[in-house]
Amino acid sequence: MSFSGFTRRTSESREAVIRLTAGVESIATKLEDLHQDMKAEKVQATADRREIYERLNDHGNRITVLEYKSPQG
Repeated sequence: MSFSGFTRRTSESREAVIRLTAGVESIATKLEDLHQDMKAEKVQATADRREIYERLNDHGNRITVLEYKSPQG
């Protein structure tokens, strides 16, 4: 193998490593963004669930009051 062929292969290998590294970094960034979105959705889902249970509790309390006020048969 000649020196120019070796240099060309080394250059091609270097370029391939650079492309792969850039690809991996891009994927890592996208995964981090996805992870942040999932954490935000989990927080929102927790808040939504809390609101639903608060509303159910309020309705349950209203029903209890209505049952207490209704005339006993």
